[in-house]
Amino acid sequence: MKKQKVVLLENEQLNREDSQAISEINQGLESIDQFPVYTPDIQWFEQMIIEQKQLHRKKLIKDLTVFFIIALFILSGIVISLFNMPIIFILLQIIGIVFIASYTSLRLTKKVNGA
Repeated sequence: MKKQKVVLLENEQLNREDSQAISEINQGLESIDQFPVYTPDIQWFEQMIIEQKQLHRKKLIKDLTVFFIIALFILSGIVISLFNMPIIFILLQIIGIVFIASYTSLRLTKKVNGA
């Protein structure tokens, strides 16, 4: 009987602590709900979108310019080697084909072996 009273007292104390914790949490949540929330205007969002689109477009133009300049140099070198030194052009073509074939076969064997 004495053991049951001790258990009941402990349960009541735990229930009081739980209810106190719940009430503190609710009070904290209510105080958080009272803070004002600022939502920017739609114009601000539209302006941000316009700025990001402009930045993206500038970056795209820069990247394409660099790409075309590099491609122009590479193609110029290939055309010059084709007309001036056809043997070097043929060697470059063979080296390119061998490199692509070996790289592809290595990748496939790694994928098949699970590495």
